Formats: sequence, C-alpha cells, structure tokens
Amino acid sequence: MYPLNMQLTAPSIGFAVANDKAEHIALTAIGYEPGYVSDAVQTKESVMALLDAAGIEYDKRLGVEKLAALLPKD
Repeated sequence: MYPLNMQLTAPSIGFAVANDKAEHIALTAIGYEPGYVSDAVQTKESVMALLDAAGIEYDKRLGVEKLAALLPKD
C-alpha cells in the first residue's frame, strides 16, 4: 500500500507521500487524505477510499470484509 499519495482538501492545497504507516498517521493528523484507518475499525467507505488511493479495482457491491481483503498488506 505504501508509498501512498496524499493531499490536503480544500481550501488548502498540498501534496505529500506517506512512505510507511507512521508517516500516514502523521499526515492524517494534519489534514491529509486519504486518512489512516486502523485495522480494527474500518468502514466500507474508508476501505474503498484506500483501494481507490492504491489504484485497485473492486466491485462496490462487496462488503467491508471482502473489500479489506483486497488491500495490500504492509
């Protein structure tokens, strides 16, 4: 999943690359998206955002567990 391209949402404009989990967490804390979501608490929307960010195609009808299984492991 890493490196992960991240950006600030409007009205600020900024881009960054998270090279690992720690950087992803730090960039999320200052407003960059897609935000870090821990493995313990994932929503369908957050998993789909991670898949989109990683450029992985998926069926939007899948449940959160099957979508999460498509995520690359760290």
